[in-house]
Amino acid sequence: MNRAACFVFALFFSSVAAFAETKNVIVLFINGANQAQLEFARLVGEEIAGMSNTAALPVQGTLLPLAGDFRNPAVAAVNGALLGRAEDGAVGGLSSGEELDSVATLARLRGKRVGIVSDGKLTGPLPGAFYAHEPLENGAAAVANWLPLCDFNFLAGEVEVSPEESAEDRIGGVMAQLGYRNVLELKNLSPPATRLFIRHRDLPGKCYAQERSSREERDRMIDYVDAALKCLDNRSGFFLAADFSNIGRAGVENDSSMLLRELWLYDRALGEVLRFFKENPEDTLVIVASLYDAGEFQLSGEPGADFPVGPSRTALLAELNRSSLSFDKALELLGAGELFAPGAVELKLLHRLYFHVPRLEDAEVAAALHHFSGIASGSELRDYREWIDEVLRLRDRHLGARWESKRVVTSLTPVLAIGQGAEVFGGEYTLEEFSSRLREAVGIL
Repeated sequence: MNRAACFVFALFFSSVAAFAETKNVIVLFINGANQAQLEFARLVGEEIAGMSNTAALPVQGTLLPLAGDFRNPAVAAVNGALLGRAEDGAVGGLSSGEELDSVATLARLRGKRVGIVSDGKLTGPLPGAFYAHEPLENGAAAVANWLPLCDFNFLAGEVEVSPEESAEDRIGGVMAQLGYRNVLELKNLSPPATRLFIRHRDLPGKCYAQERSSREERDRMIDYVDAALKCLDNRSGFFLAADFSNIGRAGVENDSSMLLRELWLYDRALGEVLRFFKENPEDTLVIVASLYDAGEFQLSGEPGADFPVGPSRTALLAELNRSSLSFDKALELLGAGELFAPGAVELKLLHRLYFHVPRLEDAEVAAALHHFSGIASGSELRDYREWIDEVLRLRDRHLGARWESKRVVTSLTPVLAIGQGAEVFGGEYTLEEFSSRLREAVGIL
């Protein structure tokens, strides 16, 4: 073989190697988290091994902020990462009406099994972008109409439909006709099949795992991931995406306690993934990615393992309305009982806010409280939210953590990866480039 032929052969071989397909690709989306939040969860959870599984994954790369202004940065980031085009006019599509195939759709067309699971709405922007092409203003109920068309093997999450119909009446019936085994709530989950459609429902105000009534409901994402891995594993390979939606919710609400709990829950679900990976290391790629930042969290010190991890803001609001508490007892409830010196200016401000709290006029929040706490409908409620926010802001600052805003922004966010092809996700790159690298890993470039 002459030198020219050798060069061409080497070039061809390197090209094939560069675009080698990974049999099983698993992506866990922890949107809303930044590197400081992951460090926060590691430090505070040290005594309970709160992030031990995440520690097994090296930080391979960093996603760069979106270029340009967007009305909805979260939707733009999701479309950029899954479709390769950052626009926020539609879920899983473009404002121009152009339809782009997601990495999950293309993987299915290549014969791979596909699973999408979410702790929130299966019809939300991130899960929806995998299968729908719907203008954003039409809402989650319109996105649900695309579910029977996606032809994925495993779907789990909350399905929001139009008010005049129920998920069982239409979506569930259609999915059953298409060969899906319908399961409503995790407790009804039977042994895995090749096509599963699982739905959950969260009562108003009870969105976070910690607030759910049973272990099965609290740990459902762990069980979803475990069941999906069993359902999807096959000779041709699979693509699995898991959406831990409450991490971003906690960031927007600046709720440090729920942020920690949701990150620890994600880490336990990652443990199921790593167990699968250890059995199939040469065939599997595991990716953990945050596509945007929620709350612009920063560490102002080094929080200790005794950081108070209490109830959510909604639970605190319900508790303060359920029974009359003294000012000191209310501070203790929020994990700030011993943070302020007697006579401190901060303490005087908090005292004034607590005893001059207005009536709760927000009907939606009031309805959530009634569902959440069993407070009798029609009872007069007080709006302690400003007081709660101020106490928790001061508490976090005293204990080494700080929130900069209550918004979603695109900034530098981490990409962790391990396994076959993990090196592809090294370096700094845009969300659109992340989409290309993910497609390369799945073998659809």
